[in-house]
Amino acid sequence: MLRVMDWSDSSKKIREEFHKRFEAAHPNIQIEYTQLTIDQFNNTALTAIKAGEAPDLFPVPSTMKLSTAVAQGWFQPLDPYIDDNFKNAFIDGTFLEGTTMIGGKIYSLPEGQSISSTLVFYNKKLFREAGLDPDRPPATYSAFREAAKKITEAGKGEYYGIVEGGKQAGRWLATVQEWSSLGGSGLNANSPVSLVTGKTSYDSEPVVRLFELFQGLAQDGSFHPQTATISAPEARALFAQGQAGFIIQGAWNVGVWNAQNPDLEYGVMAPPLSESSRQGSLPLSTGQPWIGISAQSKHPEAAALYLKELYTGGFYQEKYVEDGVGFSVVKGVNENHLKAPQLKQYYELAKEYGRIVPNPLVRNPETANVFAEYKDVHPNAGELLSAVVLGSVDNPKQALTELSERIAGAWQAAIDAAKSKGADVSADDFVFPDWKPLEDYKAQ
Repeated sequence: MLRVMDWSDSSKKIREEFHKRFEAAHPNIQIEYTQLTIDQFNNTALTAIKAGEAPDLFPVPSTMKLSTAVAQGWFQPLDPYIDDNFKNAFIDGTFLEGTTMIGGKIYSLPEGQSISSTLVFYNKKLFREAGLDPDRPPATYSAFREAAKKITEAGKGEYYGIVEGGKQAGRWLATVQEWSSLGGSGLNANSPVSLVTGKTSYDSEPVVRLFELFQGLAQDGSFHPQTATISAPEARALFAQGQAGFIIQGAWNVGVWNAQNPDLEYGVMAPPLSESSRQGSLPLSTGQPWIGISAQSKHPEAAALYLKELYTGGFYQEKYVEDGVGFSVVKGVNENHLKAPQLKQYYELAKEYGRIVPNPLVRNPETANVFAEYKDVHPNAGELLSAVVLGSVDNPKQALTELSERIAGAWQAAIDAAKSKGADVSADDFVFPDWKPLEDYKAQ
């Protein structure tokens, strides 16, 4: 029995077909597949690992760096089970020290190509009913708030301006980092340090303006009333039912909607800007770790065979792109199989607005020791944004200033702890003076 666990709900149908094909080709291997939400997974995986019951294959938790997971003995290297032909099938940048590799060994593979997950889908039918032009979605914060308000008013309780999966703090956090980055905050998921200020600046003007936008949306009554209690997949379903005009999510929605809701008339737009022009870009990273083989696995050869067929078996990656689930990290697949018009639009917008940002782990792999020592501060920026929407925080600026100070203290403590244990690191490792907000970063 090969046990596989992840959170990839949008690819569930394709994955199940892949499993049927895999078991037919390898009748001696049976697959037990468990699918959870990201938040459920982060809790379940930790419990299973501590109990010595980790699945054979599972992803790096979204709250953890690969280096930390490897240091804690969660994963084993893939190198003994894969060859150069397999590695060469992936696009450039997939295998880098500090991201998918630790100590020169490959521990994890990306699920898909790094791309923003915070573009906006909008319901064209609801736009028309609210007197809005579906061919001209809002481009600024003020226009976005006004559009959401008009949709809510037109809905008269049947539909609202916007819906989100409020139970998943990671979705709120991604919006904070990516939307504020467009406004010039320099925030991203690679570290808590702003690329603009070189500090843990979560109270900068771009972040405050973002929080004020969401506070205004909440005050207008534009959020779907179930927002606080539902997951991202549940929010996606409500949007598909015509209960909201906007939703902030990733490209994975396209395949699900096109298959399950063929009558849904929707478009894709870039995040609105806090000002009339861009001050930054949506932060992208080189190949990000996803799935790996458990260090506890008793069937590593079978697990590696599963990965080989998942990526280079000629079915899953192609269907992953054709059905509009996401974008492949395997060479040639996107170019030959990208068909859904909404997915093409998403891809083009994400490429237009996204830029690769520097990753401290690539420049100095020893910074992994800092991340291992870092203790997350709660409530984090995503949890604060959720609290603002719920009305439990009424002064975003003050809350963000306090958050910045707490993160600064926790971050310095992590640097000091890493240094005390022999790591060759400093605060300068997280500052990149040669970074430019409208260009892909290339280490000098």
